[in-house]
Amino acid sequence: MIARIPSLPIWAFAAMTMVTLGQSAGQVFWRLNGDTGQIRAPAANLLPAEAARIDLAPILAFLPFGSSVAPPAVQQVAGETSLGLLLLGVTISVPAVGSRAIISGGDGPPRGYFVGEIITASVSLSAIEPDHVVLNVDGRLETLSFVKRGAGAAPARSGPDLRNLIPATGQTNAPTAASNDPDAVIARYRAAIELDAQGVMNRLGLEITDQGYRITEAASAGVRQAGFKAGDVVTTVNGQKVGDMAADQRYFDDVAASGRARVELLRDGQTIVMSFP
Repeated sequence: MIARIPSLPIWAFAAMTMVTLGQSAGQVFWRLNGDTGQIRAPAANLLPAEAARIDLAPILAFLPFGSSVAPPAVQQVAGETSLGLLLLGVTISVPAVGSRAIISGGDGPPRGYFVGEIITASVSLSAIEPDHVVLNVDGRLETLSFVKRGAGAAPARSGPDLRNLIPATGQTNAPTAASNDPDAVIARYRAAIELDAQGVMNRLGLEITDQGYRITEAASAGVRQAGFKAGDVVTTVNGQKVGDMAADQRYFDDVAASGRARVELLRDGQTIVMSFP
């Protein structure tokens, strides 16, 4: 007769098995990770030594955050030039590389200059603004502005002469070019406009459009000499829109009193600014 061994409860056996396997697996896991059973120093104590071995030079040379180089100093403009040049007009273009300045008094007759072009042996065009340009005179920046009334006589030039824009007519009571004094010229223009405004338009070669006054193929020699071309449309004078003949006739005295006509016109899609004393 075989004696029966008292059986352990099944749940106790299962628990013992799990504990044994867990201990064994734990030892295998740590050994697979290089654990020899010895007590290791805390990982935080190794960080300073490991960081000391990292070479940051390549990262700094790459400049991931940019450099700290200071921008070059902006050169200051010394003031208005005294070289005897005369600014006749500017063309403001976008982008600015297409802008031009019409200047008289350089090496030859008046003509348009782009930024960077040489005007005389020691002068080049540095920048173009709506009411002045900046010249580079042997490395020194100077401005050349439009002539203003009361600023003194303009330097001698072979540029546009606006004193006789309106051709003479056969009428006995038509104003004559008896004097080239500015006040006399203004009085002569005013009288001609009051006498026959449409006739003045016809003699100048202008026609009214929705945008302003268009220069026609019949433009007078004086209009062409002033720099206007057939197809140009004069849109504003001294900042005021023009194109209404009656209103512009009243506006004439304001323009005359200012001593300067700043004319904006459209030419081939570009706005050109011209100024005349």
